[in-house]
Amino acid sequence: MRTHVMIFLALIIVQFWLGMTINLELTLPSLNSGGMTALAFYAAHYWPVLVHILIGITILVVSLSFMVQSFRSHSRALIVIGIVGLAAVIGAIYNGIAFLLSNQFFGNSIGMAMSAVSAIVAYAVALYYIGSISSESAAPRI
Repeated sequence: MRTHVMIFLALIIVQFWLGMTINLELTLPSLNSGGMTALAFYAAHYWPVLVHILIGITILVVSLSFMVQSFRSHSRALIVIGIVGLAAVIGAIYNGIAFLLSNQFFGNSIGMAMSAVSAIVAYAVALYYIGSISSESAAPRI
């Protein structure tokens, strides 16, 4: 589980940096077409957006995997963290898609960033609980 958390944190830091770079440095055209057509256009014509989408999908897979492992651990704290972390990732993805489909509405950008920060906090707390579970199981029984 610790490996999942470390991979997640590394990916989300890169994702956050890339998202801020896209938001501040790229001028994306406003599209009237909605849904997957607009998303496909941005991904096809702006490689940073494509990379951002691919990293987002990878983060979603890592979050799902962490949540499955948290249920297998039977630790309530890790289960709650897994659910909260996955919800934050889904929130970031939703806001990212809404950002592109709403002519880059700033509120969706903030929603994406706050969801990412929420996920970072959740997974940082997971490291604490994973460490406490590991130290309890490694402690000698008297």
